[in-house]
Amino acid sequence: MLKKLVEFIKNNHEESNIDEYLDARYIQLNDSQLKQIADAIDSGELIEKPASSCNADNFIFHFGTTIILVQKDNSNSNIVYSAELSWETDFLSIRSTRDKTKGFYFINFEFDDNYNATLKDTEKTIKDQIINKDKNEEIVNKVMPVLKGFMNAISD
Repeated sequence: MLKKLVEFIKNNHEESNIDEYLDARYIQLNDSQLKQIADAIDSGELIEKPASSCNADNFIFHFGTTIILVQKDNSNSNIVYSAELSWETDFLSIRSTRDKTKGFYFINFEFDDNYNATLKDTEKTIKDQIINKDKNEEIVNKVMPVLKGFMNAISD
């Protein structure tokens, strides 16, 4: 899926810095690994830590049909990480001559030390795409516990 995402960005968002994806460490978890993290959180085995305790500067977190590029924010603000969530959709890739069957939907957000997420605007849209901020916020709120659990699992 990552290969399709990179190809989609190259074909449809040429102005994007694809190296952000190519230079990041790629981590894909399957359902049993996600369940293991969820169980560790529920049992108290995995202790909640601030986002800043995660020592990863940038990584791609892939689970199910969701890929999240996560990058440490170095702007000296309350924001600890910025993220770009993408998932494959049935949207047609209108500008791509190579892939007319699927597209990717993007949501940009950032989060603080307590994993409180804030949506950001994205330039990566598909022609005639309607952005529903409430739906995007709902999606980010659904993925944050998974991301938070993973980041806690890899934190020192």
